[in-house]
Amino acid sequence: MAAFDYAQNLYDVALKPRLLRSLINEHIPEDKQPLGDSLRLLHVASAIRTHELLSERVVHSADNKKLIEKWKSAVDLWVDRVLMLVSSKMPDKAWAGISLLGVTFEVCSSERFLASYSVWFQELLKHLQASAGSNFVKLACCASISDFLTRLSGFPNIKRDGSSHAAKLLQPVLKLLHEDSSEAEGAVTLLCTILTLFPSSLQKNYDSAEAAIVTKLMSGKCNTDTVKKLALCLSLLPKSRGDADSWYLMIQKILIAINVLLNDSFQGLEEETKTMRALVPSGKDPPTPLGGLMIFDLSNKSTKPERVSMGCISSLMLCCSTMLTSSYPAQAKVPVQLLLMLVERVLMVDGSLTQTLYPTITAMQQEYVCLELPVHHAHCLDILCGIVKEAHSQLLPHAARIIRIVTEYLRKCELSELRVKVYALLKLMLLSMGVGLSLYLAEDIVHNASTDLDSIGDRGDEARSNSESTQKKRKREMTVMPFGDQAQTVYLPKNPIPIALKIAALEVLETLLTMGGASGSDSWRSSVDSLVINVATDACKGGWIKPANDFHNSHNSSSNWADFQLASLRALLASLLSPGRIRPPYLAHGLELYRKGKQETGTKIAEFCAHALMALELLIHPRAIPLIDFGSSIEYPVNGVKSRFTENYTYSGAQNHNVFSVGASRNEPENPESEDDLYDKWVKDNDGNQPPVIEQEINETTPQLAEKVVSVEVSSGAEVVPEDKGKGILVETPSVEEVKKQTEVQSQTVDFKLVDNMVTGDPEPTDKTPVSGPVGGMESKFDLGDNDDPMDEIPDIVDVEPDSSDEE
Repeated sequence: MAAFDYAQNLYDVALKPRLLRSLINEHIPEDKQPLGDSLRLLHVASAIRTHELLSERVVHSADNKKLIEKWKSAVDLWVDRVLMLVSSKMPDKAWAGISLLGVTFEVCSSERFLASYSVWFQELLKHLQASAGSNFVKLACCASISDFLTRLSGFPNIKRDGSSHAAKLLQPVLKLLHEDSSEAEGAVTLLCTILTLFPSSLQKNYDSAEAAIVTKLMSGKCNTDTVKKLALCLSLLPKSRGDADSWYLMIQKILIAINVLLNDSFQGLEEETKTMRALVPSGKDPPTPLGGLMIFDLSNKSTKPERVSMGCISSLMLCCSTMLTSSYPAQAKVPVQLLLMLVERVLMVDGSLTQTLYPTITAMQQEYVCLELPVHHAHCLDILCGIVKEAHSQLLPHAARIIRIVTEYLRKCELSELRVKVYALLKLMLLSMGVGLSLYLAEDIVHNASTDLDSIGDRGDEARSNSESTQKKRKREMTVMPFGDQAQTVYLPKNPIPIALKIAALEVLETLLTMGGASGSDSWRSSVDSLVINVATDACKGGWIKPANDFHNSHNSSSNWADFQLASLRALLASLLSPGRIRPPYLAHGLELYRKGKQETGTKIAEFCAHALMALELLIHPRAIPLIDFGSSIEYPVNGVKSRFTENYTYSGAQNHNVFSVGASRNEPENPESEDDLYDKWVKDNDGNQPPVIEQEINETTPQLAEKVVSVEVSSGAEVVPEDKGKGILVETPSVEEVKKQTEVQSQTVDFKLVDNMVTGDPEPTDKTPVSGPVGGMESKFDLGDNDDPMDEIPDIVDVEPDSSDEE
């Protein structure tokens, strides 16, 4: 009967318990059965997550009662089989059971988790506390317990119970930290989870946790990922106490430890400093050393002490930057001045010997210090970024010192990776401290960015496809490398400046123009505008690059060049939109670049070019749209009142005086009315029928006069601009004398509907020749050719109060 018990479809709930039982029978062995292929466990875990086989999400009803029992029975079988594997004495089965139990923590129902989490935790704690056991079993146990604590933290009602469970893990975890195997990596991850989710569980073990973390951090036997996790643990440790003094005390101890190690490492490479005196205020006792006295013992080791010290300095600097960027429950005082002293001390050391008679450092020590200096400089720049991110405008008392440190370091820094970090820091400073900072940083930013973008004309360092390389011939060194059955053409780089550095330089220029372009003096604004347009032109001259999805090469040159093109176009848009005293000199050239880039559909460049053209539309066609649109709230009926109303609205040019002729009603007063009176009268007369819209036609042959008009006199020399509110178009009309001169030769009916194709200007009163076509035959044309300034021909537009006859 089961063979013909078909499911409705993939999403049939009745299918889930059947799938779960099938996976258990095929892939989860019983007590006396071998485990089989361990790769099948990945398939089982993926199927459990995809089909939600442990969720037990069924609507409780009388019809679903049998289905609920079947699914509950299947999940019970799954849990029993997994716990059987967890308690197995065979390491492979125990590892499989612990891993599958971690999956169960993530996807099981809340009711089942709350009912069974204590039992599951005890099973995992046995493996973690075992003195003898397999390393990969304990590693899997740490990962599963992390999943357990993460799920447990989602239930606020059992927060206290979660803290008690986390406290039971501290002694086994701290013990694993002293191991040199992979168990320590899993213990660090688990400790980070405990400090993040249940920090109060470490209150009684605070000092021992600090000693264990510092010892592991200073050992120099951890990889980069483990060092980052240890630095995060040390920065999160004050959260277990939750007061501001604990955070300040921790960062003070870290700064003292760094400066003690720097005294040994930088001996002979810097002048005498007084940093230690500032770290401990006079009259106060210094705090206890970080992690005990072990940190000072490390600098006295007989085997390569400089290597141990330099590695410890990098790790502790990473702790400082992590503490600045990590959240903290209390508002703590940041020792900005002490951090700036440390940053300035490290950044000013470039490896050169001091001016002394006899050097106090060996050549081998100098070599190793120079080898590690870029890492120290990178961490110091991260500390500065953390200070700027957290303090924002509160850094104004320290702004002058930060500017001096950054500008001096930028002048002598030559490594591209560090220059990228400096540009990122400058960008962050401009965004955080406002336009005032740009007055002091502009000259240095422009000078250094111009240097990094100077050789942009030589694009020999970027890969091009075969079709693009044949379009433009350039003198490049070329090699052919086999790739499968095809051959790829790769151009060897000639330009030593990396693309990442050029992109960073463009980004800081874009930020400078955005924040301080309006206050930019002639000394740098014109040069920046010229630099940006030249870079964008050079970047896009060889064609648009589409990033290739090449998973064999993570550093794809085509993708890098496409990012550089996009960065150059972004900087160009900032240059065109940034306020200035004159019109953007390269507007036509920029519009042409954006127009061509928009044609590359399906790319980020096309998307940005479309956005740029929309943003630049206001520079091409400036307009003053009225603040209130009275006609937008009026709905016109379908019975043709709008068309009947507009038949009476014409412009009479054959009268002896300058008037606007409108047929609004059969009984109109002889005296002119104001705009508000006319509007109120229109709404009142058409109370049942909605107010009409003015719609006029051009008669290019014989003018026709309206039979019934209301004459609105215009004073001599005044200009009246009828406005079509629906379209936001402004029309400039001639004065009374000019109209009289023109009406002697011709009379015509004005159509405001077709004014879209017209750009108005002041007509010449001496011209008596009849003109055909739209009002004087004037045309609107914008040429993107080789004109010096195509925007000079655009006439001025006068924005005055709209005439009452144009309101809808």
